[in-house]
Amino acid sequence: MSRLPKVLIKILIAPAVLIGIVLTLAFVMVLWSDPEFTAPPDVSPEKLAASGIRFDQPYPAAKRSFRMRDGTRLAAQYFPARSRTTIVLVHGVLSSSYPLNGTSGLLREATGAEVVAIDLRGHGLSGGTPGDTDYIGQYEDDLGDLIQEIRAAGGRRVILAGHSMGGGIALRYAMRPKAPVDGYLLFAPYLGWESPTTRKAPPKAEAEAGAELLKINLPRILGLKLLNTVGITLFNGLRTQFFNLPPELPLRSYSYRAMEGAAPADYRAALAAVKAPLLVIVGSRDEAFDAAAYGGVIGGNSHGMVSVIADATHNGVLRDARAMAAVKRWASSF
Repeated sequence: MSRLPKVLIKILIAPAVLIGIVLTLAFVMVLWSDPEFTAPPDVSPEKLAASGIRFDQPYPAAKRSFRMRDGTRLAAQYFPARSRTTIVLVHGVLSSSYPLNGTSGLLREATGAEVVAIDLRGHGLSGGTPGDTDYIGQYEDDLGDLIQEIRAAGGRRVILAGHSMGGGIALRYAMRPKAPVDGYLLFAPYLGWESPTTRKAPPKAEAEAGAELLKINLPRILGLKLLNTVGITLFNGLRTQFFNLPPELPLRSYSYRAMEGAAPADYRAALAAVKAPLLVIVGSRDEAFDAAAYGGVIGGNSHGMVSVIADATHNGVLRDARAMAAVKRWASSF
């Protein structure tokens, strides 16, 4: 055998060896052990109330459900109104439409629109596996099915509203080729890990006490990202986000595919894709996100407006009278 074929063989083998090493590393990272919490969760009524999470139901609501393309039923609270405008309200992480009863009623009062507050699949009373989807992007596919059904009821005007993770999903929906929405109303939206609005570390006091609410399996996330780049999605159902909650709760973690579907991959592109009126509302004392960063992010990448509510928290902003006044002004402008 001549020297030239041997050189060619080595050239052909080298990339295969490199790919094998990278894939082996990826699988090792995917199998990384789950993080553990060193302090028990604090889910006392006092703690929840202090964070602005409220479970009272001040507004009567009818129950509705919507059938998705895969047959799964999404549950919803329906707040009727004599209006041709429907606000579709999407909750945040670990939540459902139930804590958003007060927000839904206030939105109806502020805008005169009917409100449909949904439970995402795997949340609340909806079908599906807690904290999981069948594929990345299923959350916004569900929104598409739901909005299509609402519009089919008579050419209704639709405002898509979302809180935290719900806001991130709404922005993913905005990137669809056809997103027939007349307005976007986002309360402290999660714009993705790379956004300047996202805090990269828990508050120092919580970290020192070991009482963080959230931990992620970063090696597993990186390993799954590597596998996804070569089309391997078999392991996307593995859990990557973990919450310090009582073990009896059905929803305490999210899979990689659910986590990836909770915010746009590129917040700049997502915001640029919003062609309808956009209002972002955030509290100045938001614990999860950097309220001061929203102005530059939204203003630099869209034609949207930002309203920062002084002294309001991440959840408290949802029932703040000043926030609802901002919603009323915005909704009446188009």
